[in-house]
Amino acid sequence: MLKIALRLSLVLFIFQANAQVSTDTLVSVSGKILSAKDSSLVSASILYEKLPYYDDMGMITSSADGTFEVPLVKGNTYNFTITKTGFTKYDQEIVIAGSASLIQSEEFYLPVDEIELIKLENLIFPSGRATISSESFNELDELAVWMNGNPTIVIQLEGHTDFRGNPTANMQLSEARVAAVKEYLEDQKVKKARILTKAFGGTQPLSREDTQEAKTLNRRVEVRVVRR
Repeated sequence: MLKIALRLSLVLFIFQANAQVSTDTLVSVSGKILSAKDSSLVSASILYEKLPYYDDMGMITSSADGTFEVPLVKGNTYNFTITKTGFTKYDQEIVIAGSASLIQSEEFYLPVDEIELIKLENLIFPSGRATISSESFNELDELAVWMNGNPTIVIQLEGHTDFRGNPTANMQLSEARVAAVKEYLEDQKVKKARILTKAFGGTQPLSREDTQEAKTLNRRVEVRVVRR
């Protein structure tokens, strides 16, 4: 917070200083913001800061086609911080040309904020019950080992039932199932705060076929990685 306050206190000075910078000491840095996933163009917020003293800084937004242009002081290093909802914050330092060049091109590839969904293939519940079958213990033990080995990860357990039957009862059953899985993971020393839960009842079936295989497919708990 102190660093942010100091930077904000410099804004007026920076604007005044920039007004006095001769145009022959500036390089026009133009470029594009692209998605690292598919190279599509992205409109994003860009904070640029001259290192190491932050005595030239500003905030711009790339246009709808992902392009931007900003004049920066020759022969210096700037840090670019790029933010966009749905993407991971991205930082990159670039060195501004110290020669007579008037234009410098840059491209920044913004990582997509991927949310991973894992289906517990061997998590088995008897019909209408929230008791975890012993055949499921190995898979849950592996999940616990993985979480304990990656202590920053936070997951959300998402419970589903088949869509047939009473909707209220289905919702309560899915709540009980994710609660049972959470309790099991806690018993394996996974911290409670790292396990969120959400119940869907029968609102998101994977299959609407009237077969036992389809009903079993719909009765499931999925693991959504919400923070790494």
